[in-house]
Amino acid sequence: MTNLAEFRAAERKLAQQLAQLENMKQDAGLQRELAFSDELKALMKSYGYSARQALAILQSAE
Repeated sequence: MTNLAEFRAAERKLAQQLAQLENMKQDAGLQRELAFSDELKALMKSYGYSARQALAILQSAE
């Protein structure tokens, strides 16, 4: 495959991936998960807990 053909194929693949990313950004479920993740990280930071420590607390509550 020539360099130009490889370049064009990469362009097409990138365009498809960008379209997929835009579709994912519109998903309400993903937006909820992103908000949860941001809020959880802020909460862990405010209490000085690592992800491992927070997970250990959650697992011990079961």
